[in-house]
Amino acid sequence: MIVAYNLIDERWIPVERKSGKVEMIAPAEVADPEDPPLRIASPRPDFDGALLEFLIGLLQTAAAPATERAWEREFETPPTVQALKKRFDTVRSAFFLDGDGPRFMQEVTLTPSDSKLKQIGYLLVDRAGEDNIEDGPSLFTKPGDIPSLSYPAAAAALYLMQSRAPSGGGGGGGHFTSLRGGSALSGVIVGKQLWDTLWLNVLPSDVFGDAEASAGTKTFPWLGAIRSGNKKTGAPTPASAVTPAHSYWALPRRLLLADQNSTSRCAVYPEYEAKNWLSVRTATAGMRYEGLLHPLAAYTRKSESDPWLPFLTPEDGFSYRNWPVLVQSSIRSRPPRVVSHFASTRRVEMVETPRLTAFGYAMESMKPLRWCRAETPLILVAPTLAEKFAADAEALVAVSEEVRRAFTYRVKSAWSDRPDDLDVHKVLGRVNPVFWSRTETEFFAAVEGIKHGLETDDDALRVAVREKWLRALHQAALELFDTFVEITADLAAPDLRRAVLARRSLYQFTFPSSPKLRKLLGLPVEERSEGGSKPRARKPRKESNP
Repeated sequence: MIVAYNLIDERWIPVERKSGKVEMIAPAEVADPEDPPLRIASPRPDFDGALLEFLIGLLQTAAAPATERAWEREFETPPTVQALKKRFDTVRSAFFLDGDGPRFMQEVTLTPSDSKLKQIGYLLVDRAGEDNIEDGPSLFTKPGDIPSLSYPAAAAALYLMQSRAPSGGGGGGGHFTSLRGGSALSGVIVGKQLWDTLWLNVLPSDVFGDAEASAGTKTFPWLGAIRSGNKKTGAPTPASAVTPAHSYWALPRRLLLADQNSTSRCAVYPEYEAKNWLSVRTATAGMRYEGLLHPLAAYTRKSESDPWLPFLTPEDGFSYRNWPVLVQSSIRSRPPRVVSHFASTRRVEMVETPRLTAFGYAMESMKPLRWCRAETPLILVAPTLAEKFAADAEALVAVSEEVRRAFTYRVKSAWSDRPDDLDVHKVLGRVNPVFWSRTETEFFAAVEGIKHGLETDDDALRVAVREKWLRALHQAALELFDTFVEITADLAAPDLRRAVLARRSLYQFTFPSSPKLRKLLGLPVEERSEGGSKPRARKPRKESNP
């Protein structure tokens, strides 16, 4: 008798343990106290993100505490592996990857007559396009290097595709994007061990909903007739038709694993050589979502009258300029729900140095550009101080962006007498990441300073912090300019003159007394006299020759 592969029972999630050992574990073993797992450790960074979200979703659906007090108890004393497995067993029927019944995140009713058969590499989000997949480029594998996927790899790929599916063609209603869009940026609070990380992102049932775990179709749609989102004959899935936990198990794509080979080697886990999947069936018009919010996604809007839209992973990667969106609430931005809850509870006190990891696919025209991941401090204040804190943090970012743009343009001006003709993407791709990396430490030091100033009601400290941030930006811009533009006597006269003028302009624009920059930070600016004449400006200190 062939036993179906169940994701609750099998060891299929790769982790690194405290001992340094890397091995596959079953989901309940995240609570193993003997040699605790520290992190997900798959060969692909996008699988790491998908598996982290899978485990958070599983805990939220089948093992969420009833109250915040219950959450605190299990944060300090995690459940045993056996106790956690018992909770997961309540939804076990939804996690068969194969077999004759419902299959995890698949539509078992697909047939050759109403679907297309694709090579298994189609499941990987980083594959470019839907045709000629054998020859298409990939972010993490060479073209044509995905002949088969093992059960662990196929399960991770299925979850990743359904949770981050980009929009696609296909007619008849199309291939729909995931509940939060293909390039949404996820925000996950990070702990010392894997259990801490997972549990920090689980909300109590009396806050999240779904007080009693259920393996029903409102949570796991593949257990029943799947709702079609065909734009001509179907409709979007409303919040009333699903449970809150459905956000972790959304089904925008109609997929079915097909064809196995007993001798092929898995493209992701080469040690798996038996019964690997070779193909996947796909059809258009899966479930279509509008207005449902994901607890790990941040949202923004242009005005109060506009709908909330997922904050997308920036094409040039995540940097501290995006940090306020993931941490602070405002009229136009809403951080991930897990972050908001963390900030409003005793969890802030229970975690000594909380951190936040942000990850997601940066996409352009429905095709992935890169997988982005960054980890930052999670700096929070009491709700009564949140509005001022958010305004100060946004001002720090605003002045940084002003300096970055000035720095970038001056570098282009030094490189060419026609700076606007230079390839923008190539220039920004080289210059921007270096600027953000160089100023990141000073930015978070400034944010910490602002927090301390607010908590101690010390306005003078907040002013001093902003003044220091201006000086740091000024110094960084000049140092980085000198890195990208070498000014030497060997340069031809026109090139030398262009470079010197560009640096002088950057020096003047970014000098800490700049009225424009000071206004952005709410710092005092020299006023004109009553007669309208401009006061004698304080001369910048004389700098040494570059």
